[in-house]
Amino acid sequence: MSVRRVAPFVFAAVLLLGAVRVGSARPGEEEAGAVAAADAQILSEIRDHSQAMENLEYLSDEIGARLTGSPQLKQANEWTAAKFREYGLANVRLEPWTIAHSWTRGTARARIVSPAEHPLTIASAGWSPGTNGAVRGPIVYFDAKTKDDFGKFHGKLKGAIVIYQEPESLSPPKPQNPNAAVVRPMQTPPPVKGQPAAPSPFAAQQEVGRARNEFFKQEGVAVVLRDSGKPHGLLNMTGIGGEKFNIGAIPTAFITGEGYRMLFRMMKHGKVEVEIEMTNSFGDKPMDVYNTVAEIRGNEMPDEMVILGAHLDSWDLGTGSTDNGTGSMAVLEAARTLAKLNLKPKRTIRFVLFTGEEEGLVGSVKYVEAHQNELDKISGVLVHDTGSGRVLTLGLHDNYQDREIVDQVLAPLKELKLLEPTMRRSFGTDHASFDDVGVPGFFVVQDSAEYNQTHHSQSDTFDKVWKDSLNQGAQVLAAWAYNTAQLPAMLPRRPLPYRPSPDAAKAEASKPDPVGEMDTKILEQVKSGQGEVKSDLQYLADRIGPRLTGSPQLDQASHWTLERFKEAGLSSAHLEPWTIANSWTRGPATGQIISPARHVLTLETAGWSAATKGALRGPVIGVAAEKVEDLQQYKGKLKGAIVIVGRPVEMVSPGNPLMTPWGENTVPVALPKADASRPYGAGPSRNFRQAQTKFFEEEGVGAVLRGSEKWYGLLNMSTATREYAPGAIPTGYMTRENYALLWRLLDAGAVEAEVNIQSTLSGKPVEVFNTVAEITGTEKPEEFVIVGGHLDSWDLGTGATDNGTGSMAVLAAARALQKLGVKPKRTIRFVLFTGEEQGLNGSKAYVKAHQNELEKISGVLVHDSGTGKVLTIGLMGNYGVRETIDRALNPLARAEEIGLAEPTLRSEGGTDHVPFDAAGVPGFWCVQEPVDYDKTHHSQADTIDRVRWEDLTEGAQVLAVFAYNVAQLPEMLPRKPAKQGDD
Repeated sequence: MSVRRVAPFVFAAVLLLGAVRVGSARPGEEEAGAVAAADAQILSEIRDHSQAMENLEYLSDEIGARLTGSPQLKQANEWTAAKFREYGLANVRLEPWTIAHSWTRGTARARIVSPAEHPLTIASAGWSPGTNGAVRGPIVYFDAKTKDDFGKFHGKLKGAIVIYQEPESLSPPKPQNPNAAVVRPMQTPPPVKGQPAAPSPFAAQQEVGRARNEFFKQEGVAVVLRDSGKPHGLLNMTGIGGEKFNIGAIPTAFITGEGYRMLFRMMKHGKVEVEIEMTNSFGDKPMDVYNTVAEIRGNEMPDEMVILGAHLDSWDLGTGSTDNGTGSMAVLEAARTLAKLNLKPKRTIRFVLFTGEEEGLVGSVKYVEAHQNELDKISGVLVHDTGSGRVLTLGLHDNYQDREIVDQVLAPLKELKLLEPTMRRSFGTDHASFDDVGVPGFFVVQDSAEYNQTHHSQSDTFDKVWKDSLNQGAQVLAAWAYNTAQLPAMLPRRPLPYRPSPDAAKAEASKPDPVGEMDTKILEQVKSGQGEVKSDLQYLADRIGPRLTGSPQLDQASHWTLERFKEAGLSSAHLEPWTIANSWTRGPATGQIISPARHVLTLETAGWSAATKGALRGPVIGVAAEKVEDLQQYKGKLKGAIVIVGRPVEMVSPGNPLMTPWGENTVPVALPKADASRPYGAGPSRNFRQAQTKFFEEEGVGAVLRGSEKWYGLLNMSTATREYAPGAIPTGYMTRENYALLWRLLDAGAVEAEVNIQSTLSGKPVEVFNTVAEITGTEKPEEFVIVGGHLDSWDLGTGATDNGTGSMAVLAAARALQKLGVKPKRTIRFVLFTGEEQGLNGSKAYVKAHQNELEKISGVLVHDSGTGKVLTIGLMGNYGVRETIDRALNPLARAEEIGLAEPTLRSEGGTDHVPFDAAGVPGFWCVQEPVDYDKTHHSQADTIDRVRWEDLTEGAQVLAVFAYNVAQLPEMLPRKPAKQGDD
């Protein structure tokens, strides 16, 4: 990967510069500035004056648990309405809807009677009837997995206490992945127009549950016990009355995880008898419950609205603080803030605290039913309902059409460090009721923050609330609502899915999927060739070695890979020449500090650097300039000097790119801490570097030394010049330890050093080659899909991970597809570029040589970030391609060994996809785990020992499936809109 020369446009923040296809939905610059100023006020008000914790403490402790239909929930409705009025909101009201029965929890006790007595901790499930006194019965494990299995229990359940879940181990606890909320396999994309909607993920489970309960009722089951599945005596809770709040058919209770596992163990050794008594009561007639509603009226389009929501009801084992007191109070705090700031939104912002959520999103469903005539005037809905954790990002629930606008809506919120919005669906919060009827319904994706423990348990109390995260959630809600209300147009809508009859849906679901079937074969074929991939990379790295552009080793590698493509049976395998101005050969580089004390310097000559005329001795001068005007302070002071450039600064190693805040760079190399939050390339500009080099030449600098960003003696490497021209000043790289030492000495006084930097240039143009091969398309052979990597490398190591891994993954993908005899509709072309390390020059040459084909290239995918697992694909801000690519790559998400995450719309440079993207071709890159890439990148540690073979195979699988699936698409991939001013 080259991280030195990339066109500046690549690094501009997508959030600010992405062209919006929906046109009128994007605010103008002046309006965007006003929105950003308002957001700054919103964030400041909540940060400095939030009342969220104070309100949540009252709700939790003074009102308490808020079971749907309970007096406490009605009290919470009235209290929140009063708070909305206190804060100055308009049209505050309670909107009624009806439940069949209220339910009041009574007592619940249980014990094992035999073979030994043990107390059990239980709690009645919501809307469960009581037991009419104590009941005793044997424990029966109902292990039927399907309805067909029910028959074996016929006549065996009368009077029994039934358990039906196979318990998982509670201890040791499963290690929790802190990134699990974001780093996960992509969901299956929604069906395309004309295909049936995917069934609810709960539908099959609910149907089995209904059938099981009916069977239990017919068989005379006395009590059902359910596993809470939590450790440390925590209970779980849900209801059995359904969305209609009916009286449950059979007394049902949750038992602690420990108690359930005891029963399960004991029954394996013989009969276990349990005694249970539960007392619960029901309301004898339907009753009204309420959603609390308030709003800030819009001043331009008051009939259009944006909705913020959360649910006010809770279960009743704890006090409902995190589920969902946090969400409700975040909504209330957003309302307080917007009203206090008097920001005058264009559209109405409505705040809704739903009820009946815990029994199946019932309150939001009733809201939607009651507001049918307003649905087409709701721009969007955002719901907060996953506990006390920090908001990580927004979940857009398949609303691809809104993604680009949401990015712009969130753009001013950089200080909140939100991650990239996700297309993920979630059916467990009230946004889904709106999304089901075509209104863009979004939800906040949150850090788990103990939610697995507090959720529906007696531990859901105020002391589990994370204050800073609660306030940050309120900031997100308030800013999102205001910014969305200010958009020139409402958020675009996704067409409602096709809903065929059950028989038609079943028939359509059974259609064969030839692409999916081939993908399975591709994955298996690539994996079976793992030994060959390893052999190839070992040969390339160890037998050929480093492959500097213009070197005999690169020429050998180009011809060797050509032969490998031919051996694999690919067609049109050939070398495509392009020319560099000079080849360059590294010579030795040595140095030492002469005074104030003698120290040996570890140096290597920078690429295409000039050589010193033997040893050069001179004063060492540190140049710490960030702008062109800063250089003037050194005028007349540098003649004959050995210049070291830039003070050492704290470096930040790359993290998981999927957990990097949206808009921040994800290039997998160490960067200065001050620049880490900026898009890559936003630091010192190319123009400044050029001006600095020119200044050094004019001042007669003797030599330039640059410090490595790596510790432990690892060097870095790059070029001293552009376009393979001879460098005017001898330039070398030194270890970071030497770099830090020199600056410490300079800070204390004068320093003298001696360096000897050697190299030779060819003095004439040299021909180098891109290696090209293909599998010819059967239907549209003139259209192409390209997968590529770069074959060249720097020469301190052997180029094993930069980019031997990418090149061999391309070769492995080609070999696997050819062995399978695939017949792609479009031609799949495999390209091993050269000259990448000096500025993507080989891919630029390819683009230039193939100008007449560019409009026929559907897409390009490049593998070039080392040896780490491919996490997903980077789409370079191509919003229009996102849904299509999700469909093409979904088989890689379903494959357990790959689990590909959602494609990212980030824009990053440094690899050979960039020249294609610049030419308007959809150019993508493999987003990979960093895996010490910041240490091996361009250093002497880039050797075969660092390769992770399983991940290299996975990379080849990704390339192969991408190439085949994109080649099979009905149409070519959508392209980004031309930039303004382009022809």
